[in-house]
Amino acid sequence: MKKKIILLFMAIVISQQLYAAGNLSKLKTNKYINIVQTFADTLLSVATDHYGPINTSMWASVIDLNNMSVPIRGIAPTKGVRESDRALGGSNYYHDVMTMKVMDVLSDITGDDKYTKAVDAYSTDFLKLSQHPETGLLGWGEHLYYHFYRDTVTTSESKLYDIRYTFGFPHEFLAWTPPWYRLWNADAASTQKAIEGVMWHFQGPDTKTYLFNRHASWNKAQYQNVVMPWIKHTVLFSYSFAYLYQKTGDELWKKRAQEIALLYWNNRDYTTNLVFNCFYHATEQDAGKLPDIGSTGMYAYWMYKTAVELDDDKMKGIAKTLMTSYDKYGFNESENYYYNELNLDGTPPEGAHQANAWKIGYGSSSLFAYGRAATYLASQNEGDEFLEIAIKCEKEVPGSPLPDNFTAFNLGEAIGFYMDLYDLTKDKYYQTEAKKYADMGIEHMYKKGLFARETDDDVYEAKLGTGDLVLGILRLGMAESGMKKEFAKFDFSY
Repeated sequence: MKKKIILLFMAIVISQQLYAAGNLSKLKTNKYINIVQTFADTLLSVATDHYGPINTSMWASVIDLNNMSVPIRGIAPTKGVRESDRALGGSNYYHDVMTMKVMDVLSDITGDDKYTKAVDAYSTDFLKLSQHPETGLLGWGEHLYYHFYRDTVTTSESKLYDIRYTFGFPHEFLAWTPPWYRLWNADAASTQKAIEGVMWHFQGPDTKTYLFNRHASWNKAQYQNVVMPWIKHTVLFSYSFAYLYQKTGDELWKKRAQEIALLYWNNRDYTTNLVFNCFYHATEQDAGKLPDIGSTGMYAYWMYKTAVELDDDKMKGIAKTLMTSYDKYGFNESENYYYNELNLDGTPPEGAHQANAWKIGYGSSSLFAYGRAATYLASQNEGDEFLEIAIKCEKEVPGSPLPDNFTAFNLGEAIGFYMDLYDLTKDKYYQTEAKKYADMGIEHMYKKGLFARETDDDVYEAKLGTGDLVLGILRLGMAESGMKKEFAKFDFSY
């Protein structure tokens, strides 16, 4: 019996070695996978924190490609990006959520666990050093990051000396799925505290009407008296609460997840089922008062992801209705394009124009956000109508000329969208389109083993979607190499 067990173990080991060897032979012949692996190796060699008194395993968010250094200042923002939202001289974990997926895949297909070990070390240090002991909130997101040279959570230099009483250390989520599973594996107790800390965004411990401020104070345990609840944050919060319910079984978090997700749905136009984007904005009174294609897509996308965590069919139905309602009213049949925004009654507002595929900074809503929400629902076997929506979005892409100074995120969204369509249909046209954008990225952004943030630039900046671009290129290389089993293992959604 013991001999049989030993033989079986040896067979498994040999099988794994052959599997890895087979993959390695594919890696050596596919340029896209080679480039991605070089990127990962370069990032791990130059981006970790060896600055200041405390060295960490976190990755720099901004790197000067001229000398591969991590600058503190002197790097201008790109078009549409606020200086105050960047991570100069340090690390914003949220910027790297897609890059971490790249590392997971690389360890799997190469058999080298150094990539996943690097992610694990990053996650551990991030939780240990960026979590505020009172609020539980993490130093990440739209405005905060960990500064390598000062060894502390901070915000941009331009805001450090802001004398307005309203300004503090604002905690705010970004529009990538919060990687709670990864942080939970690093430290479950700290991650639970971080999700519980999201409650500081609300007006009180009972959430009252579920109105909230998208900003909370990272360093002050206080509830909010400002109402600024953008639509995407409702479902990023609800997804977070749903994840905590899955881990703890506490029904309170299920209730909160369900109710906060429905904040905008319950205030929809009950005839059209269209939703607007923001109840109130302190400085822009008209901001967010109309439904737009990108926000509708994001709301539906994280609504559905929350529903999966809760096994909530009603919420899944709402996510689907959000998508089909915008398709019904927002598609211009005579011109074959989607409007960028609508009135709540389903009519196009004065000056409405074609939805733009290429979102630059805080520019117009992205067609890709709606299209990728549609491909995600189609991948969950929710009906042919979602694939049809995605195909309609794809046919509109040529009507949105790519900007001269396109960003890594622009190409990453495009490649991700086309690879989603390829996965669903196996139509080689979509793979060819993905390849076109991947080659653009390699030609105009690939420098010294890393990718610049935009066209012909000399700065790596993770906020500009480098992880989306590299993951898209990796997916393309895997498809070209016939790695079907590997595809099935990973979630390539954002």
